[in-house]
Amino acid sequence: MEVIRKGLKRLREDLYGLRYALLGIAVYYAAVHLVFGQFCPVMIVLHLPCPGCGMTRAFVLALTGRLKEAWKLQPLVYGWILLAVLFVVNRYVLDRKPAVLTGLLIALLLGTLFFYIYRIGTGFPPELQWQP
Repeated sequence: MEVIRKGLKRLREDLYGLRYALLGIAVYYAAVHLVFGQFCPVMIVLHLPCPGCGMTRAFVLALTGRLKEAWKLQPLVYGWILLAVLFVVNRYVLDRKPAVLTGLLIALLLGTLFFYIYRIGTGFPPELQWQP
């Protein structure tokens, strides 16, 4: 029970420390959706998907059990989910910072970049293309 209490305390402290950043993201989200109907600045400016485009939708699809659809939209979503779970467990349950998370983060960033380059050559799914 003490582990849960300490983890929740740390989570509250983290959220409090990030309050201005979270508020800024919320304001940005509301403003750009109101004006452009999009969230991604790359999509708004260049009308091209960015390396992370579709990640939120893929995450929601994965969490709702639509695993094939999530894979088709953004296959690396499963690596990002794994990284998030490992981070939460290590930070809020085990109270440690293992170096393996940094390596996994770098691998996922590189994988996302390489997959983006692959999609530039082969084409993006229709769900990720500009729709004014």
